[in-house]
Amino acid sequence: MRHRVAGKKLGRNGAHRKALVRNMMKSFFKEFEKKGFITTTRVKAKFIQPHVEKMISLSREKSVHNIRRAMSVLGDRAIVQALFDKIGPYYQERPGGYTRVLRMTKPRFGDNSVRAYLGYVREDEALADGDCRARHRDGAMETATEPTSAQTEAEEGPEAPAEGGGVEETETPIEEDSADPSEDEELAEDSKSEGTEVASDRAGEEEGPSPEEENKASSD
Repeated sequence: MRHRVAGKKLGRNGAHRKALVRNMMKSFFKEFEKKGFITTTRVKAKFIQPHVEKMISLSREKSVHNIRRAMSVLGDRAIVQALFDKIGPYYQERPGGYTRVLRMTKPRFGDNSVRAYLGYVREDEALADGDCRARHRDGAMETATEPTSAQTEAEEGPEAPAEGGGVEETETPIEEDSADPSEDEELAEDSKSEGTEVASDRAGEEEGPSPEEENKASSD
């Protein structure tokens, strides 16, 4: 039993394991600007993941010492240059957790071993065909791009009042009479005279016929 023994042997000796880590790390860093992941067995992916994380953390600070340390592990000048010029600045503000391991549903043909993705954690990652994460991510991006009514109201803000501190009130013009005062006086006198004539006629009807009218009626 392997109690208190760290690491995995993977059925290889030390030199073989070291070469395996170097080759898989180089293949993984090459895929940064391509599909963004590699496919391997789950045991190998979990085995090299800590080594990849340490190299990315090392590339966040570009110095001669760190470049020499990366060269001693990888041994490829072009990959080290891409590591310090592209991958390190990309994760400059991220304190760890640059990669993830996702198990695949179908095992490997032949030995039936469990396969897995080892990929970068980023927003613009390229996913494999048929990966359900692409559908979920596209749906989340569509919902995020469509602003809600509350967001639009918050962005627009309350309507600013008009100048003057209040709501503008429209005053309706009042029509003024254009008649002269002399015409008003004449109309008042005419109405008074008509009123007196009507009053006199009513009084005559109430008093009855005059004596002259009675004499004419009797002679007839």
